[in-house]
Amino acid sequence: MVEKLVKKLDSMNELNNTYIFYTSDNGYHTGQFSLPIDKRQLYEFDIRIPLLVRGPGIKPNQTIKAPVLNIDLASTFLDISGVNLSTINVDGQSFLAQMAPSLRNGTARPFFLVEYTGEGNPTNPTCPKLGPGVSQCFPDCVCEDAFNNTYACVRTLDDKQNLQYCEFADNESFVEVYNLTSDPHQLENIVKKVDPTILQAMNQRLIKLQSCVGDSCRNIK
Repeated sequence: MVEKLVKKLDSMNELNNTYIFYTSDNGYHTGQFSLPIDKRQLYEFDIRIPLLVRGPGIKPNQTIKAPVLNIDLASTFLDISGVNLSTINVDGQSFLAQMAPSLRNGTARPFFLVEYTGEGNPTNPTCPKLGPGVSQCFPDCVCEDAFNNTYACVRTLDDKQNLQYCEFADNESFVEVYNLTSDPHQLENIVKKVDPTILQAMNQRLIKLQSCVGDSCRNIK
């Protein structure tokens, strides 16, 4: 399908005047952390999806390391079409400047929000409270449906840090922190090893990200 589309654009002499965005959903777990089927966890294999782009001003075979979110797609499409982004109020930001710096000036975001609200509750018989049975209730639900699978994270990715800080809304107020430079598979929760000032900064950043709207989301330090 993609090949046919590209060949059609080429035959119309429009290929070099067209931006093509290719992305997809992410797949189900395939054994990671012994999790049953689904994809609603905070880990990299659940939150990352493929994104390939070609078009005017974009050099081939380059990889952008700065974070790009699905909420950025609309802003980027509008930016390409010539809309003044200062006139619209959206949480996402255009990444055209990162792809084609010859066309736009702009800065990349150094961090972003990841969050999920568990669908179950303690009285839902098909999504029982945490304990024996949660992972056995398939196909009515899986453990990701459990009410205590409610979390919010700050994912930081820049030249200085590659961290993830997550707070769970459960009875323990459980916190997970990962250094993805030294631990890319997120196997060690280092919350008890991290400088408390870093944890406090991450907590404050998370609070701001959860409440921001539009431009205010891009002014968080």
